Amino acid sequence: AAAMQGLDSILTITYSPEQRGGWSRADVIIAKEMVDYPLIDEADVFLATTQQAFSLEFKSLRKGGIFVYESTIYKPVIPNANDYVVIPVPATEIAENVTGRRLMMNVVLVGVITSALEPLIKEESVINAIRGMTRRAGKLDTTVQEMNIKAFQAGLDYGRKYLKGMG
Repeated sequence: AAAMQGLDSILTITYSPEQRGGWSRADVIIAKEMVDYPLIDEADVFLATTQQAFSLEFKSLRKGGIFVYESTIYKPVIPNANDYVVIPVPATEIAENVTGRRLMMNVVLVGVITSALEPLIKEESVINAIRGMTRRAGKLDTTVQEMNIKAFQAGLDYGRKYLKGMG
């Protein structure tokens, strides 16, 4: 979505050594100028869907940064919580209510993060990216595409309402 808007973006993914059940980490850098270093020193936004991810990586979030977590899975104890914008998201619940599939919780969280990054990242860019990526066996899967868009919009709405209530 960021690249579609002409922004520079880099994705770096790291996986644990376990073949199954291990952790994964994805760092995304989005900038108006050219990104000259692919690693993140301090994150502006940090998302953790498990206690393990929170425990390992929370320290990378800068003070004043945005922390998003899946509140139906775990409840983190956040050191100096007032130093951050904290957004607890019942993403699994939202995904199940909107799409009937709990697995769509990741797309709900993309919506919440997009709300936190507006106006840098635009809603229509993310929807266009979803439309361009929703394929199964190389063919367009409109059913999954529509579920992804519903999950994204539900997360976007949740994030916007949550952030509006803070201000």
